[in-house]
Amino acid sequence: MNSKIKRLTLTAMLAALCVVLLYISAVLPTMRLAIVVIAGLLTAVAILENGMAAGVFLYVVSSVLGLLVSPLKGNILVYILFFGYYPIVKGIMERIKLRPVEWVLKILVFNAALTAAVILYWKGLLNGIQLPDLAIYLTYLAANAAFILYDIGFSGLIARYLVRFKKR
Repeated sequence: MNSKIKRLTLTAMLAALCVVLLYISAVLPTMRLAIVVIAGLLTAVAILENGMAAGVFLYVVSSVLGLLVSPLKGNILVYILFFGYYPIVKGIMERIKLRPVEWVLKILVFNAALTAAVILYWKGLLNGIQLPDLAIYLTYLAANAAFILYDIGFSGLIARYLVRFKKR
């Protein structure tokens, strides 16, 4: 089979799986954020297997289809605002040779997404998502700590994926 067709097929299957996960995150009563995070990891798989364009394609397609099929839009908006595109941003940022600059940029991107999410939450558009009842600065502090752990864990998952699957 033509390698372009194989790459497109893999990306389309990953997008379909992503949409299914986003739908599941809307209908299950628990683990919603975890499922959205897992859906976001599929963007990284598309990038690792087929390049940055495949990751962008997967993100756009799964975002649009997720909005169309999901009964609960809050989870989809969290995916759109951060977890869906972060693997793309991470891939670009990690090309920067200066680690402090890389981290500052990652944290800025995260805080921009967090600010957008907080605004949407205050406007009642993130149904299904509950933010803790903390002072806003504590919310940002806790979210930034969680983001740093997420990024480090994400890097570990990518390294494992490369060792386990990419050599095939």
